[in-house]
Amino acid sequence: MSGAATTPDTLGRSVPSALVRLALPVLASQTLRLAFQWVDALWVRDLGVNATAAITTSVFVMWTVYSLHDVFGIGISAYVSQLMGAGDRPRAGVAAWKGLQASALMGLVGVALGLFGAEAIFRAMDPSGRIVKEGASYLGVVMLGAPFIMVSLSCENVLRACGDTRTPFVVDLLAVALNAALAPVLIYGLGPFPAMGVAGAAWATVCAQALMFATYMALAARRMPSFPLARRADGPPVRVLGMARVGLPAALIGSLFSVVYIAFVRSASAHGPAAAAMVGIGNRIEAIQFVFSASLGLAAATLLGQAIGANRPDRAAEVLRTSQRWSVAFAAVFMVAMYAVPTFFLGMFTADAGVLELGVPYLRVLALTVVATGLEIATAEAIMGSGHTTAISWIFTVVSLLRIPLAFAVPAWTHSGAMGIVWLITVSCWVRTAAILLWSRRGTWKQGLRGELHGPAELGSPDAPGEAL
Repeated sequence: MSGAATTPDTLGRSVPSALVRLALPVLASQTLRLAFQWVDALWVRDLGVNATAAITTSVFVMWTVYSLHDVFGIGISAYVSQLMGAGDRPRAGVAAWKGLQASALMGLVGVALGLFGAEAIFRAMDPSGRIVKEGASYLGVVMLGAPFIMVSLSCENVLRACGDTRTPFVVDLLAVALNAALAPVLIYGLGPFPAMGVAGAAWATVCAQALMFATYMALAARRMPSFPLARRADGPPVRVLGMARVGLPAALIGSLFSVVYIAFVRSASAHGPAAAAMVGIGNRIEAIQFVFSASLGLAAATLLGQAIGANRPDRAAEVLRTSQRWSVAFAAVFMVAMYAVPTFFLGMFTADAGVLELGVPYLRVLALTVVATGLEIATAEAIMGSGHTTAISWIFTVVSLLRIPLAFAVPAWTHSGAMGIVWLITVSCWVRTAAILLWSRRGTWKQGLRGELHGPAELGSPDAPGEAL
């Protein structure tokens, strides 16, 4: 399971070869991660539209909590990849050690939210109260696993930043297999287990997340080559606050994205459970394309960070261009599939006549946005490896803050219900993508984290990493 890839080997490969080698296991892992959410939604389908709506809309709240992981997780990726690219494994180990500790503390926030805020959150999303009981039941349990998943995600970031994407895939495969096996047993009851409904789906997810955590801790104890951990190292200090400075803007992106979709659900719920369910289902279908582009972007972030650490800005730029081209190609194919056969995708989540009637035109409009989202995701995720997250965060934040009032205004102005929401999603995605591409062309991200990772003497030297950029 070690799957270790040394940094010199990663840097020595051509960009397409290295990107494929890293991205394929990431794609498999991200697909399995998506399966975590799909398994629960698929198994509760027979419990009715309210149960489906409860689980699919819970995902948006879970994203808000899990985005807290990015406060340190994105910093871990940028720090470790650039330090490994510079050949400084000991300090990369310090960054990993401090980042894992911080992620564990962040997980406790998720536990508190699940214990004390699940019902209030669902009442805010659904004032009618139709899905509050099921939603609070699911969310209150699944948030108990927040510390497990947050530490596991940070462990995955460390391994990926070192060039090992195969080990996280194996860990995800074990966890999803357990989740898929446990979910029907706990949802519908089997043998000594009582039928727990949507809460059973949540407990299956928590058990799977606990398995991920335990597996990563065992790998850390084995001191595998692609999992550097160190309490201290020579050289300039590696600071948790530095990682937070990189990660906070990225975490804001994820948090606001989730808040926006909560607003979409609340707006759609005024038009009935089918509309609320369709917002969640549409997002799950769109996630197929998201997973591909995010996988490319995450793999590209490793290569881009290592290239910057090794003072090879031209290679970093090539990594970004390659990930963008590949993401657009896949998104174009998926766009055609969504538009041509929307009922195929809808049928995976629901057999409800009302949802299917609304879902066909909804998905055909949503199909128009996947090329934009593919391009922006591949670009943003790759550049995260440079540690330059603030400008991207500003772009996402402005668009997200505009989306919240428009989520209620557009359906009211156009009398179009959920269709007004999906048009808002599509138009705003294209605007956001254009802004990100314009900023990325400036190339300031090629400087990386010179100030955080190199001492004053190195920064003042004409041969210091980054001075030639």
